[in-house]
Amino acid sequence: MRRRIYLGIAGGGMIVQVVVWVLNLQRAYPDVVTLYSNPVFFAMSSWNLFWLYTRRPIETVYAVALAVCGAVIVARAVVTPLQGGPALLTSLEDLYWLLVIVSIVSFLMLNYRRAIAVTAGFYLLGVALPWAVMALNNVDFFQAARLAQIQLLCGMVLATLWSLAWYREHFVLERQALLMTERLANTDALTGLNNRHALYPLLDQKHDRGGALLLLDIDHFKAVNDRLGHSAGDEVLRRVAATLRRSLRDAELLGRWGGEEFLVMLPGVRPQEALQRAEHLRRAVAAQTDPPEQAVTISVGIGLIGAGEGMSAGMSRADDALYTAKQQGRNRVWVSEPARSAPQPARRRGADQERSASGS
Repeated sequence: MRRRIYLGIAGGGMIVQVVVWVLNLQRAYPDVVTLYSNPVFFAMSSWNLFWLYTRRPIETVYAVALAVCGAVIVARAVVTPLQGGPALLTSLEDLYWLLVIVSIVSFLMLNYRRAIAVTAGFYLLGVALPWAVMALNNVDFFQAARLAQIQLLCGMVLATLWSLAWYREHFVLERQALLMTERLANTDALTGLNNRHALYPLLDQKHDRGGALLLLDIDHFKAVNDRLGHSAGDEVLRRVAATLRRSLRDAELLGRWGGEEFLVMLPGVRPQEALQRAEHLRRAVAAQTDPPEQAVTISVGIGLIGAGEGMSAGMSRADDALYTAKQQGRNRVWVSEPARSAPQPARRRGADQERSASGS
């Protein structure tokens, strides 16, 4: 996005530079600095277009743009007072407009501290050099007073820009800190998934259409901790979380429910599709066998939710179904439907169903 914006600025700047250069030629006394600086700006903008279009580092564009602008500011601050004449103040006004433009560009390109330092340096040059040159030429009081007025006005504009940049920078920092605090409060630190605190409002948003809740539990997880240590147990949790995340669709919601349990919300799915999705997740976890000593399986309880039903009913069914799945031997899917009085096993056709039912 930033690259596209700069491409647009460079293209528009080339048009403006050509128009200003042509208009300058129509004046009775063309401004010398404009006469020579605008072709330089045009060449710089053309180079910027090439550089940005070929996707080269944007930082180089910053350095070149500020160097060229700085050279033109110095040239105008020195050459214009040396020329003198009735158009002196008009030409110097162009210098301070350029300072404002450079200031805006600096705040777009740099952090606010560096931008303030750059524009303050340019402003001091733009103020001091004309006075030094004009003092040698015995400038009359009217021109001196008018120059001071222009410089003060430019200083006020720059000070306003600096204040806005400072406010924006601190506002962004405070907003980032707030977002980070909110993220830490809603994210499980180990797996990076939504924690239980974050899941409640998200589940409330998705349950209106009905669907299914899947409660997943890592089989024999305590044995993993006892045998390999808690560090290995943490790694197993991260691997399972990553596998589940990769296996879910965009509309499906995943979070860590607590301990070695994970929760998946499948909004708007039919019972058969919920069963297929649960089996897909179970197989995906079981297929992760590297390293072999950390290979695990999961048991899945499905709690079907009718349209308009509350989340508590779905959670109760999923919890009951998970308990039954573990009682029946683990590494299997069990489903609990609203219309039935007892949880039902997730049956499939063929030999694969028998293999799943016999897993431990």
